[in-house]
Amino acid sequence: MITYLGNQELLKWHKIAFFASSKTKSNSVLPTLDWATEIAKREDVAVCSGFQSPLEMEILPYLLKGKCGIIIGLNRGIYKKTPQKFLDAYNSGRILFISLQNDNIIMPSKANAEKRNLHLASIADEIVFSSLNPRSSLFSSYITSTKSKQLL
Repeated sequence: MITYLGNQELLKWHKIAFFASSKTKSNSVLPTLDWATEIAKREDVAVCSGFQSPLEMEILPYLLKGKCGIIIGLNRGIYKKTPQKFLDAYNSGRILFISLQNDNIIMPSKANAEKRNLHLASIADEIVFSSLNPRSSLFSSYITSTKSKQLL
């Protein structure tokens, strides 16, 4: 069962899934922030991510300050109340939270994160990777996708 909170119209936009390994390569940070700065200016795309790895979390403020849509795949049940840091984007219709989990699940897990990432990749029109580690589950699961491109 998929639950939503926010603007479901974002699912009709051009969607870019963004994934980054939990261990960040230093030479990938600046190109990724540059990418996020440019994407944030666009009003015709929605960036989809779990925003859980350090680099994914680092680009989130850039996106929140911008004009793009943001689709956040939760690794838990849907929020009962929208967190404060998302309120401006939520109130302006720029954000959508998606959960594949039962609303009673509040503790994230690796298995749920993998399901979430697969779902985000499946709904995306493109997939962008940053700081991809060949030993990560991201590498084996998504690198062969025809939608993918990799940042540094």
